[in-house]
Order: sequence, then structure tokens, then C-alpha cells
Amino acid sequence: MPCDSIWEPIGAIIRSVALRMVRRLADRPQSVSALTSVVHMVENDETELAMGDIGLLIQYYQFPVLRAEYEDLVLAAQQLDSLDSLDSLTDTGIGQLVVDG
Repeated sequence: MPCDSIWEPIGAIIRSVALRMVRRLADRPQSVSALTSVVHMVENDETELAMGDIGLLIQYYQFPVLRAEYEDLVLAAQQLDSLDSLDSLTDTGIGQLVVDG
């Protein structure tokens, strides 16, 4: 089935990462609530906003990011082909929160 928009595959990556984080951070209700808003953004075709917000949320709540999650987010940012998207991950210092796991 063809994609309805070019953002759909990128949104699917962001949504998947946010949902994995929600499951992993179930004991942190504020983080979970904020990450759920990222999922809703993707579902409402606001992929670029979701990309920016997930970076800001990670920075704000300072929760660990699994290396696979981070790599998926970098891939999504590169596919968005937007410097703002990649900057939302690199300039916020999220790399310091990446853990193996």
C-alpha cells in the first residue's frame, strides 16, 4: 500500500521510539504523558513538530535514551532533511543521555 505522504515513514519511526520510551519509562508519569503527546503529533501529521518536541522532552526530563532509540531518532531527523530536526538532537546534549541497552 503506498504512503499517503512522504512524512509517514519518518513519523512511524518517531512514533515507534516514543512508544518504546513510554513502555520503558512507565514509572515516570510526567515523562510518559509528554511522550504520549509526541505520538499524538505524529498521528496528526505534525511529524516535524514531533521530532523537535521529542528532543526537547528528553533534554527537559533527562531520562536515559537507549542507543537504538537515539539511532532511530537520528535516522528520522536525517530523513526529514532538516537541520532543525538534527539540531534538536545534537544541540540539546541528548548524546550524553544515551546508554547501551
